[in-house]
Amino acid sequence: MPDCDPAAAGHSEELPETLHLTHTIDVPGHGTLRGEIDLRDAFPACLAGVPLHGKRVLDVAALSGFTSFALEALGAEVVSYDRAGGRHWDLVPFCDGVPASHLVPLLDAHQVRIARAYRFCHAALGSRAARIEGDLYDIPAGIGPVDAAVIGALPHLRDPFRALHGALRLVQETAVITGLMPRRSLLGRLAEGGSDAPLVFLPRPGRGNPFEAWWRIPPRTVVHWLHVIGFSETRVAYRRSRHDGRTRTLYAVIGRRTRANRTIL
Repeated sequence: MPDCDPAAAGHSEELPETLHLTHTIDVPGHGTLRGEIDLRDAFPACLAGVPLHGKRVLDVAALSGFTSFALEALGAEVVSYDRAGGRHWDLVPFCDGVPASHLVPLLDAHQVRIARAYRFCHAALGSRAARIEGDLYDIPAGIGPVDAAVIGALPHLRDPFRALHGALRLVQETAVITGLMPRRSLLGRLAEGGSDAPLVFLPRPGRGNPFEAWWRIPPRTVVHWLHVIGFSETRVAYRRSRHDGRTRTLYAVIGRRTRANRTIL
């Protein structure tokens, strides 16, 4: 059973510089805290108009909490789920440089800083979201049913379908799966969303980056996966946004559950 941290202890004494923010966030009393990714303007579009007010929502791979707190601001009751530590990172094997076994302690420390950032923002924002840590491939049924799930980490998981299936077995209504389109022209990206674009396995021998994404997952593949899992009413939305200093196209695949849960599978 994963550890559960409701993140309800008082305000943190730690300074923002000691935290690791994965996403830029505006925090009362501290202004704008810069992270690796800034989705502040794009986030509502990422949800593609899905009504979440009053819904119980699972935020999968919550990281430092931006998505969870943004969902909460929209009126959702949020369960934030994230990795428990470095052993739950899917590292690309046989990379040059530091062996994967040596990276786990570093990732443990990195994950602690991410969780610390979550708690810092949680306290400053007066959030009521619950944070649970464990294995992204084994989200516990004890969380209970949720109305919706928001998932954006699939390209960084070695077995994205397994993780998706495991998360969505808790979902009663709506799945929102987000991702990035490849770096092509806008028309090319939009065309890919409606074509037979392939699922691309990204690691290459000798590239030496154990942290790189495993997959390029086009929206069409996500739609296919959702249909298999029981979410056969789907639509895809697109949004242009700044990412890693470049303008990229984000996509969101929204699926509605049309077949009953079969949690024993």
